[in-house]
Amino acid sequence: MLYLKILDNLQSGILFIDKNKKVKYMNRAAKHLFGDKVGGGCSGIFSICKACPFENLKKKPQVLQNFDVKVACCEKTVCHSITPVYENGEFLGVIEEFRDATQLINNFYELKKQKEFTDTILNSVVDGILVVDENGVILHYNESAKEVICREIDDIAGMDIETVLGVSLESLPPNDVREDVHIETPAIGKTKASVMKTPLKDGEGYLISFHILPECLISNGDTKGRMISKNPKFLSIIEMAKTVADTTASILIEGETGTGKSKLAQWIHNLSSRRTKPFIKINCAAIPETLLESELFGYVKGAFTGANKDKPGKVELAEGGTLFLDEIGDMPVYLQSKLLHLIQEKEFERLGDVKTRKANIRIIAATNKDLKQLIKEGKFREDLYYRLKVISLNIPALRERKEDIPYLIDYFIEKYSKTHNRKITSISPEAIKILIDYDYPGNIRELENIIERAVIICDKDQIQPIHLPEELKEKVKSERVFYEEKSSLDNNTLSERELILQVLRETKGNKTLAAKILGMHRTTLWRKIKEYNIN
Repeated sequence: MLYLKILDNLQSGILFIDKNKKVKYMNRAAKHLFGDKVGGGCSGIFSICKACPFENLKKKPQVLQNFDVKVACCEKTVCHSITPVYENGEFLGVIEEFRDATQLINNFYELKKQKEFTDTILNSVVDGILVVDENGVILHYNESAKEVICREIDDIAGMDIETVLGVSLESLPPNDVREDVHIETPAIGKTKASVMKTPLKDGEGYLISFHILPECLISNGDTKGRMISKNPKFLSIIEMAKTVADTTASILIEGETGTGKSKLAQWIHNLSSRRTKPFIKINCAAIPETLLESELFGYVKGAFTGANKDKPGKVELAEGGTLFLDEIGDMPVYLQSKLLHLIQEKEFERLGDVKTRKANIRIIAATNKDLKQLIKEGKFREDLYYRLKVISLNIPALRERKEDIPYLIDYFIEKYSKTHNRKITSISPEAIKILIDYDYPGNIRELENIIERAVIICDKDQIQPIHLPEELKEKVKSERVFYEEKSSLDNNTLSERELILQVLRETKGNKTLAAKILGMHRTTLWRKIKEYNIN
């Protein structure tokens, strides 16, 4: 018959199995693979026979397809389909069609293995990696990129980079050039990153690599605040703060005035599971002793003259969140016992009330005073000290972490340029040098004030030494003639090498500071160090 000849000329194998699971027909391709099994049973021909779908097809007619079926007779894999056959509503059997897909399946698994291998390599890279098409739509990414972009979405493929990075494909640096760019992601907010864009070989997209640049003591008062530093001591404080953020342990933050104790407290709160609840701050030094108790614990109507209605205190306002006790060393001794009771028993009474109230709060305290000395003087309770100091964080003074100064300067320039509607884009190497040499008794707060003043009075796009306070320049200990010498040096290779060596010695090998002082990009300095074989 003609239709049988047609079936015999197909490259696909065809079997007809009757309702009794007997092979009634095989075309030439099927016989070539299995031999002639007409009249025999169908069991065991394919790997799916172990879970035979025959009975299910009788009850629920449907076409079954499988693209990875093993055959029993040899090491082959086939694409396989089963189609039930009915006549006048009666089930007659099934037609099984299959085609050799061994090479196709092997290629598929090889591609899968290569993808897993590629993913493993990409996920071991510290830099964030994005592969995007020519329109900036994300095709592939590594875990580092996803961690920076968004931790709450399972898959960022298909999203536009302008949505997730806050910058368009066109605004990124030129191809194969690494530059510092401000990005803004859902996970960490606005920050500065070192970004490079590389075209794919087929010309149909780009590979974008980026890493977040260090910033210091920057906290926006929300969950996107950051605490990042290049200083080893401060880095250890940050790591400790991350570790204990989501616990209920009391924390004592110590450090000089202006080091950012309140910023660190806010940042810890933002990292914790209490971040959606209040962060309540009370400055123990700013409130008169006679009012501090009522401010802290609240009062009831009639508790004292002028108490015309009930008023909750800071403890109640912080319910479920964090109570930050700034300048704890200035709290009067009589009130310290009540605070100790609050910490130990998690309960308190409003002023003038007999009702005990429960408190679900986390306490963070901060001081710029030597509490151990205050204990010796009888001005601070030793038991309270140890209750507060379950976790101790001691922020170093800015003079002890000068490698962070350039990042702070950049941050404050950007911040106050926006605040005061200025177009300041940079600061001169001479001004940087003066700021680095200064010791900052007022710490970060003093540096911030200096930069804000400079931004306000600067009438150009770059801050110069003339824009810095005269008293600051006078207090810089060592007078240098470095920049006069720099201007007199000619541009031959030997002079530039000596200049770089001199700056590296002065900065004790800190290449970030050296690049700032020399007025060049970090990558340029690295290239010149290698070019001049400087160890």
